[in-house]
Amino acid sequence: MSQTLIAMLGFLGGAVAALVDGPRAVGVAALVLGLTLAPAAASVGGLPAAALVMGAGLASALLGPAVRRGAERLGRVSGLDPLVPVVAPREALFGPRSIRAAAAAIALVAASWVSLNVLVGPAGTAQGAVFAAAYTWLVGAIRLLRARALEDLLVGAAGVALAGAVAWVLEVGPGSLPEAMVAAGLAPAAAVTAGWLQGRHGRPAATGEAAP
Repeated sequence: MSQTLIAMLGFLGGAVAALVDGPRAVGVAALVLGLTLAPAAASVGGLPAAALVMGAGLASALLGPAVRRGAERLGRVSGLDPLVPVVAPREALFGPRSIRAAAAAIALVAASWVSLNVLVGPAGTAQGAVFAAAYTWLVGAIRLLRARALEDLLVGAAGVALAGAVAWVLEVGPGSLPEAMVAAGLAPAAAVTAGWLQGRHGRPAATGEAAP
């Protein structure tokens, strides 16, 4: 696969991670990033590295809803709802998706600079793969820094984890899979955390009111 196509896939995955919201946001972001970062990982680490990244994304998409359904059967309790801003309404502190799109555009410039000027291990000539990992990491970091609800924080954590796993593969090569597995495993952990909190601490609708 050409480095240009790998870079384009990385950009598309990062854009989804920057804009996705809602109760399935962590799983959706991780799944899309797993699919779009797999070619970047495969460019240096081969099929095992690609399978690792895709597997982490798929596990996130499947485990989050499964854990949520299981937690709902245990009954809901008062506590931290990952979809509810902790300090103030999302519009007051985080802003609309257009702000995240602007931040993602800035990350695009930064990731392009990294891919052109930073040599990364065996991936020194794989500029598209370096761009994909750098852009995804920057988008994840932006969501972490701008997070006001736990869901935002967990989406960012999943993005940083998957991008970090790919970056480690690009830096070290095929022998990096054990360490990359640890990093990528944080994405399913984030999805499981989101699912558990949504199931246990989601606020049920009051009698006579529609569910939010």
